[in-house]
Amino acid sequence: MTTNRQLAVWLLAVSALIVVLVVYGGWVRLTRSGLSIVEWNVVTGVVPPLSAAAWESEFAKYRQTPEYQLVNYGMELDAFKFIYYMEFGHRLLGRLAGLLFVVPLLYFLCRRAIPRAHIPAYLGIGLLFALQGLVGWLMVKSGLDDRPQVSHLRLTLHLCCALALLAACLWQALGYLSSAAAAQSVPRTARRLCIWLFAAICLQIAAGGLVAGLKAGHLSDTFPKMFGVWVPAGLWSMQPPLVNLLDNPTTVHFQHRFFAFAVFGLALALWVAARRTALQPGAVLILCLVAVQIGLGIGTVVAHVPLALASLHQAVAVALFAAALFLCHRSYRGYTAS
Repeated sequence: MTTNRQLAVWLLAVSALIVVLVVYGGWVRLTRSGLSIVEWNVVTGVVPPLSAAAWESEFAKYRQTPEYQLVNYGMELDAFKFIYYMEFGHRLLGRLAGLLFVVPLLYFLCRRAIPRAHIPAYLGIGLLFALQGLVGWLMVKSGLDDRPQVSHLRLTLHLCCALALLAACLWQALGYLSSAAAAQSVPRTARRLCIWLFAAICLQIAAGGLVAGLKAGHLSDTFPKMFGVWVPAGLWSMQPPLVNLLDNPTTVHFQHRFFAFAVFGLALALWVAARRTALQPGAVLILCLVAVQIGLGIGTVVAHVPLALASLHQAVAVALFAAALFLCHRSYRGYTAS
């Protein structure tokens, strides 16, 4: 196995764990488990409570939070243990992902297996890991003060940081895997559509984070109309108007459900432009994933946001993100001015 191949396998393993973290994080949010651990202990936090007294101490801290007092008042200890373990598992996976990156990185650096020109990229990934942890704690902290839910903006930022980490690791891995492969010609139109589609998918996922944080998915359980009309009232009720795109649940839900069809249009255009090129299989995959994702989104809304369907919706979004990034990388390497 070549050194480049070893680096690629390592980065792909880190990427896989990040995907698990993102999907599991969505499950933590859907089960309202994210505010169960009210402290961030980097060292001692790797061990859950091991005695009845320790559990009672953690439960007493949780009972002081707005979520317990306004949402879960009267919760029994066994129910608290479930949400605690959900959040504990998420934090533990985050620590493991960090270790899976740092330990092999030190090993490869000691062996001088990483090209000197690539070292800044790895330092950047390390900083992204640190930032992700900080944003995650600031997100949790926002739900411990005066309201029983985290800031939807911090939640979305936390999601975007995770995707940035995934993109950085995948891009490096793909570079190593394709370094010895001959680049195939990719037309300029297809390349540009890859970039536009990837950007659109990123925007749509970020909007999905806002929908989740604002619980806007529960607003209307009908499709395609909302509240029985095509254009619901209150879309631009906040001032200044641009604030509605971030803070107005009706606007966020409305634009998220219909921007999905803009993403589908771009995927369709890429499929047409990529025919008989190296991008064709990936373009077909993305078109199918977008269609499935739209169906899952509609099903999630109509079925009142069931846990399994909503989690699958998020998992397919991550798959779309990774597939679009792969096409961008391949089109970048095979770009021609034709």
